[in-house]
Amino acid sequence: MQLRHILKTFLGVFLLTGLLAGCGFKPMYGQFSDGKSDLRDVMANIRVDSITEEGRPSRIGQVIRNNLMDRLTPYGETKSAEYILRVTFLIEEHGYGIREDESVTLQNLKLITAYQLEEVATSKVILDSAARGLVTYDLAQSDYSNMIARNASLGRLVEEVSNQMATRIGAYFSQNEAQQKTPQKTTQKTQ
Repeated sequence: MQLRHILKTFLGVFLLTGLLAGCGFKPMYGQFSDGKSDLRDVMANIRVDSITEEGRPSRIGQVIRNNLMDRLTPYGETKSAEYILRVTFLIEEHGYGIREDESVTLQNLKLITAYQLEEVATSKVILDSAARGLVTYDLAQSDYSNMIARNASLGRLVEEVSNQMATRIGAYFSQNEAQQKTPQKTTQKTQ
């Protein structure tokens, strides 16, 4: 009975692998089809510029930058980057869940980032996008509890927005690499 279960599981995994390979699935961080480079190498050539909040440096900007650096260039920043990532952000806070005494019980915290990826050689913006995150937390009677809840919420927002930006940049390079390879392959087949 247990051998039968193991064989079914193995067969299921084997069929799923075959289906994924047949549909052209490729992990985003896998090697490109040329076999020479992979997405990690391309993303390691991105320099993350200082991040500001409406033109002013801030602690949250440093945290966003550090999170992006961990995702884009985990082995350290290169001196001769091919791309520059410029990011600005805005934090919005709104209270709701109002009690009878008109005190707020819930707080919405929204982090909005606008970012541009620019080629260093041509100063051309190749990716212009935005990432957003929203967190709601309870407000207590204690100011200290509220400060801790706000800081924890900001930490979650920074993680979420950094993941969104890194994923979109990775998707851009994966898609761009695939588009650059396609015309070359078709010309090679016609020759």
